Amino acid sequence: MTRLYWMRLLALVFSCVTFGLVAHVGGLGGGVGAWCMFCWTFSFIGTLLIFLVEIFDLTENVKDFWVNFSVTFSSFAALLCLFASITFSNSFLRGHQNDDVLNHLIAAAFFSWMTTLAYLLEVWMARSESKCYMASTLGHLLVCQTFVAGLNFYFISNPVSYTDMAGVRWCMAVYCICFICSFGIILNFMLCGLERLRWQKYFYLSATVMYFSALITWPVFKFNNLYPSPIYPPESCQKGLGLCPRGMLVMVTVLTALNFLLYSISLCCSYCLDSLTEEQEYTVVRETSSVQDLYPAQLTSEIQHHSSNPRMHLLGYPAGHLRSYQSMNQPNLLVCTHRNI
Repeated sequence: MTRLYWMRLLALVFSCVTFGLVAHVGGLGGGVGAWCMFCWTFSFIGTLLIFLVEIFDLTENVKDFWVNFSVTFSSFAALLCLFASITFSNSFLRGHQNDDVLNHLIAAAFFSWMTTLAYLLEVWMARSESKCYMASTLGHLLVCQTFVAGLNFYFISNPVSYTDMAGVRWCMAVYCICFICSFGIILNFMLCGLERLRWQKYFYLSATVMYFSALITWPVFKFNNLYPSPIYPPESCQKGLGLCPRGMLVMVTVLTALNFLLYSISLCCSYCLDSLTEEQEYTVVRETSSVQDLYPAQLTSEIQHHSSNPRMHLLGYPAGHLRSYQSMNQPNLLVCTHRNI
């Protein structure tokens, strides 16, 4: 059994204990309490399904999909439990007269943080054990970008604050477009098992520019006295996460800046990866040309039959578009074949 197996088991136990303790004291009132319970139960049910599928070895025909799916789910579960731990600790550990209830809630907060830690460790271990795109840095950045956009939708809609001016509607369009594209890329990697999309770096460039425009536009229209904003009663500050409507607007600004930073990092990583790939391609193609001059006939034959020849040994992927093979009966012969992605 791998380390991932035991880490999933810990996350399963901790999440079960967390919502069990909360249910024991009668549950949590309000939308925030329901959201916390959803995070814990969703993580528990998803992890339980992954656990059972892997125990009974039901992934024989969908290995590529399953590796990407399990890593993606663990990443989202880690972020959900992190958000639930922060909001639960901030909203429900104060103002209780009953010591027994308070003790149960403190224990629930502790196990919620332990659940978060277990999922984070699982994601970290998956980087070394799961050789898939969603376990890479760019894959984790995609998950964070979609999660931050989801939080933005909550804060911008509670209360609704994107229908009054055209500039604010543009910001909402930016959040929606980038969220849909990022989530679509995640689904593409899970369902198709590709390593990287050709147009992905151009999407990161567009998303970075769009988020930069939203980062400038949102504060101008929401915190400038030249543009009128609705007046909310004082009791509205007690709803949701305990933030006033103006605090919600500040959170939208912070999350917009965070996603701008995440997309900027993705853009830099993507261009650096392309530069490295081009350099490796040049080196491998130059070496292959030398081999082809020495063994032109055998090289052509083995390229045509590399997929069915048991005496060809796969060396790896020296570049993003090339597969490197070595002839078992002639070890000095290097064969590189083009691979479409």
